[in-house]
Order: sequence, then structure tokens, then C-alpha cells
Amino acid sequence: MSQSVPFVDLRRLQAPLRAELQAAFDRVLDHGVYILGPEVAAFELQLAQYLTAQGAVGVSCGTDALLATFLALKLPAGSEILMTPLSFVASASSVLRAGLRPVFVDLPEAGFHPDVGAFEAAWGANTAGILAVHLFGEPFEMGPLVELCDRKGGVLVEDCAQAIGARAKDGRSVGCAGKAGTLSFFPAKNLGAIGDGGAVFSDDEELLQRVTQIRQHGRESRDVYSHLGGNFRLDALQAAFLAVLLPELDGWVAARRNNAEFYRHSFEELVTKGRVLLPKDVVGHGWNQFCIRTHQRAALRDALSAAGVGHAVYYTRALHQQGALAAAQPAASLPNAERCCDEVVALPVYPGLTVTERDRVVEVVSAALA
Repeated sequence: MSQSVPFVDLRRLQAPLRAELQAAFDRVLDHGVYILGPEVAAFELQLAQYLTAQGAVGVSCGTDALLATFLALKLPAGSEILMTPLSFVASASSVLRAGLRPVFVDLPEAGFHPDVGAFEAAWGANTAGILAVHLFGEPFEMGPLVELCDRKGGVLVEDCAQAIGARAKDGRSVGCAGKAGTLSFFPAKNLGAIGDGGAVFSDDEELLQRVTQIRQHGRESRDVYSHLGGNFRLDALQAAFLAVLLPELDGWVAARRNNAEFYRHSFEELVTKGRVLLPKDVVGHGWNQFCIRTHQRAALRDALSAAGVGHAVYYTRALHQQGALAAAQPAASLPNAERCCDEVVALPVYPGLTVTERDRVVEVVSAALA
């Protein structure tokens, strides 16, 4: 059935930029350099300036950004990386593929991030650091994590795949507090390519140099390969498109924040009745997703589907429940994460959402959970 309210419609965002995107395509087609080249170099500089980072390295996708980062860190094989059990599978599989072991730390009863006390309790003799995932665009409280990693001598990496445009309390982009930040340019992200792409950014020039080599199979110079790497290059077309789209990002995030604030105000009565739990209104939130929690998820999803309102579940299973990660020997049960997976529903929040569509979302949710 057609959706009266799409979960996301990227055409609405790209249509006003069609001429600029076409010109970017033509420019690459004219010079014929399709792998790396001037567009990638220019976008890396543009991105680093936006993020206020020392540098950025464009890669093929957000998954490869994580993998290249953990390979570049050169941690001892089998070292443990503490992380949330609520994220896309790539957050953990990249750790595992780098020869490390993800260790999942349960969520609090409410909220989408483990707290620092839980991370400290999980820190063991083989722990090498923490992967902080800024899930759904919600900035992690980084100060306590930085202090913990400094005190323990661990590394801190930030998975910002869903959070470009989000800001920490000090106003800097998320991803600047740790050793490195990683990005995904999957089309539905706050800044999405017309295809796939990702990036690693950091203030550590040596780390960035290793990532640059790793994205080309570990190549140091012609026929000299110093690191284990892969084909993780960002192609010129995606870099050219992203350079057109990046100046729009702050306006798009502002629209997301406006939509999220409208939902928060509109659902106050449902909160009072105990029907829903709303996401935290954290300063600097990027609102890649607006995820509510409800014990009546099945009924809500039925109502949304019947009304043609796009929605999604992130995620139906926690990471410790994924067979692909069995080699990490995860905990058998993390009850708070599992409960979250049973209750969470994402509503349309993208910047192309119209006022009429937004009103319709509220109408359907309010009626279903009254």
C-alpha cells in the first residue's frame, strides 16, 4: 500500500539541488578521475573544517570507517572494546573483524546509551577501550567517558554514523572528544550520499595517515604495503555529491529538531498517561531518528500501517542476540536492551516532512495509544 506519510523521501531534499548535483556529476565525467582524485581531497578538507577536526579521510561506507579505524589503532589481538548492545550490527562486527572482541554493556532502564558506571563495572583486564555510539543522533555524554578512558589508559572511539550535525555541550561536533570519530553517508543519514560512503576524522595525524593507507590495502607507496587493509576508498562521484549537500546539513538538522520538538509537545498527554516513553531532549541532538517506546507497539504499528504512516523499528534484536557475533561470546541476556528492542518505534522526522504529514503522525499515534 502507498504511504500517505513516507518515513523518508530523499527526493524532497535533493530536488532543489538537482542542478548543482548534475553539475558535480558532469565535472567528474569530464575529467575522468573516478577513484579518489580532486573531489575526494576537496571534500575531506571541507568535512574536516565543518567538524573542526584536524583531518578527515573519505572511505567507502560507515562500516569500513569503523573497521579501518580499529585496524589503524593496532590494539593487541583479542583486546576487548566495551560498547552498547543497541546499534546497527556494523558497530560490533567491525570490532570483531579487526581481531578484537566487542563486550556489550547493558542499557539503563530508560535511555538509549549505557551509563559510565556500567562501562566502568564492565572494564576488565583485557579491556582496551570504549566505542561510544551516538545512537539516533543523540550525543553521548562524553566527559565521563573521556575521564574513564584516560584513567584506565584506554582508547575512546566515537561511532557517529547517525549523528553528523549533532553537537556536544561545548558546541563541537560529536566525534571530537575521542581518538577518532567515524561517519556513514548512507542515503538516509543526516548527510547522505547518492549511494554509499563514509569517513574517519581525528586530530591524530598519525592515525589518519594509517587510515589513508589502510583504505588502499595498507599501501604506503607503490608496491609497498605496510598494514593489513582493504579497498575502502570513497569514489569521486560520491565526494562531489557530498560537497554539494554538506552546506545544507545544518538547515536539515534544524528542521529535524523542529519536528522532534513538535512530537515531544504533542505527546505530553501520552507520557502523562504512561503510554509512551519519549527520547531524551539532549542539547545538540541531531535527531536522525525519533524513537519512542511503548508497551503497545504491535497495536501502534498496526495503526500506523493501516493509516499509511511510514515507521520503522531500530532494532528488533540487540547485538548480543545476533548469531553473526557469536564469536564474541556475548552475555546470554541483557534485559534492558532486550526490553528496549521489544518497545521501540521510529516515527518520521526527516527534514522534508510537511506540517500536514506531521499532524497526521500525531493524530494516528494519539488515537492508537489513547
